Amino acid sequence: MVRAYTGWRRYDTDEELEALRNLLRLITIRHNLFMPHMRLVSRHREDGKVHKTYDMDIPLNRVLKSPAADADTKQNLTNSRNSTDIVRLSKEIEQASERLSHAYEKKLRRLNDA
Repeated sequence: MVRAYTGWRRYDTDEELEALRNLLRLITIRHNLFMPHMRLVSRHREDGKVHKTYDMDIPLNRVLKSPAADADTKQNLTNSRNSTDIVRLSKEIEQASERLSHAYEKKLRRLNDA
């Protein structure tokens, strides 16, 4: 998931690591609270053809529907979703991605000058 945002660059400095950790935290929030994911529900073969059925839902909703999660966890997740602004979160992800790219470019300039 992070590679879609960062590409396949090698990040190995402390500044890049910190920027990457921040970006990962923001991406995780957006994908778990707002982005629907497809999950395979059933699969059966009929006359040599495989028919698949998918469920598309937000991971947060799957947790809220789950009887295994306790009420406190469900309430905390709901509060987190309600207090998170998706537009601001998207802007923060974009800024974090730019900080990571800037740190990478700074490292390349330092290596090329040496």
